[in-house]
Amino acid sequence: MAKQKYALNSGEKIVYKVSRVRHGFWGAYTHVLTITNQSVILEKYGMLNNFKGIERYDYSIINQAIQGEASNGEKQLELYIGGKVEDFALQSGNENELKVLIMAINDQMGPDAEYYDFNYYQSIVIEAKDTDRILELRSKAQDEMPTAGGSEKEIAGMVAKNLIKSGDFTATGVTKAVTKAMGKQKKKGILSGMMDEFLDDIGVRDIQDEFTEMGNEFREEFGLKPKMTYAERKELEELEEKRKKQEIQEQKNSIFQNRVNQQKAMIDAKKRALGEQKQPNINTPKMSVKEQMELLQQVKSLLDEGVLTQEEFEMKKQEILNS
Repeated sequence: MAKQKYALNSGEKIVYKVSRVRHGFWGAYTHVLTITNQSVILEKYGMLNNFKGIERYDYSIINQAIQGEASNGEKQLELYIGGKVEDFALQSGNENELKVLIMAINDQMGPDAEYYDFNYYQSIVIEAKDTDRILELRSKAQDEMPTAGGSEKEIAGMVAKNLIKSGDFTATGVTKAVTKAMGKQKKKGILSGMMDEFLDDIGVRDIQDEFTEMGNEFREEFGLKPKMTYAERKELEELEEKRKKQEIQEQKNSIFQNRVNQQKAMIDAKKRALGEQKQPNINTPKMSVKEQMELLQQVKSLLDEGVLTQEEFEMKKQEILNS
């Protein structure tokens, strides 16, 4: 079991923690940021993982915690303390992880800090990482799919040729034929991309585009559809790639926000249940047995969902039975 390198204050609890953190623009990603219910703690480590002490930023001195941007465009946490700014960046570059870090600090500075614990933030982070990985794999799968039209026919022809050549028409033979055809197609695509880049570098593509544009002038006179230049095709590819990345990021943001909303809904339900528990029931008419049973079922569902602890459930149960 690892030994704690420093002592927490009385009543202080860790609610979130992130490693491989840079402090300051020229710092190394060797530190750890620990968020507690009392402060933000920077655990400082050297390049050899040697512990060098801590810096503590109590919430009483922090004016604001926001997501900022370093001069190199890297997203970072910025703590505004008095007249200066302390900045921290994550080596992972994971924006959702950074969002949770900032969310944890602001939650702990808010009036409902007691309801947000380590499990709350950990649940959001795990869900966000799983989502990122799923979308990454989906994107790769789409990239490796054969393109429509001629390429599909070409691959089908290769598969048929491989089958006839091998004479193996079993499921295994078909699988091998498809794998071999896809491999050739992929290799062809790589070589084609390299050739395009080479021709572009030596200026051949520019000359081709000039002839294409000259031809388009004649096509326009005869009412024919103009052809795309290489530069236009390249621009289209870049715009489509940009849009694809934006769509993936929007999916990530949407799923991340949904998870946060779900967790906050559980917190709100817990707050309501505890608030009702604290309210005096003086002059409240006695509930019927049926009403008691219905209310008990509702409270039990909160226990099953993890919103209430067993202790809170028992207290609420006694309150209902005594009403």
